[in-house]
Amino acid sequence: MDFEVYMSYVKQLKLKHFILRDERGWAINPFEVADLLGESAGNLHVVSMKPGAIRGNHYHPDATEWLLFCEGPAKLVWRSRGDDSIHEYLIEGEEPALFEIPPGFEHAVKNISDDAIYLMAFYDTHDPATVGCSPLV
Repeated sequence: MDFEVYMSYVKQLKLKHFILRDERGWAINPFEVADLLGESAGNLHVVSMKPGAIRGNHYHPDATEWLLFCEGPAKLVWRSRGDDSIHEYLIEGEEPALFEIPPGFEHAVKNISDDAIYLMAFYDTHDPATVGCSPLV
């Protein structure tokens, strides 16, 4: 499959109307985003990633995962199970960026910044199964 087809599965969602800004910076409520997408966030966690750190290299067989990048730059990589093609997207980090990862898509994130970054993940289930895969990045 080509990149455009893969991006129809792994989607970047628009956040413009969900971001609250003032002189201190920005804020976002992921539960509002999930509600407006017609989903319920069943599990939510926040992770820090040191420079060069990699998280993921797994997939969720029965859960959709949303990844909210609070900073960057970072690299999101993915592939469909059974396909050798690895696809990647550069998150620049100037704005929050939200991506939807469908069930069964292997994915990983690498911090390519010189500083720590923060990533929020939430799912459509309370207890998503996580299955490791060979390294994507």
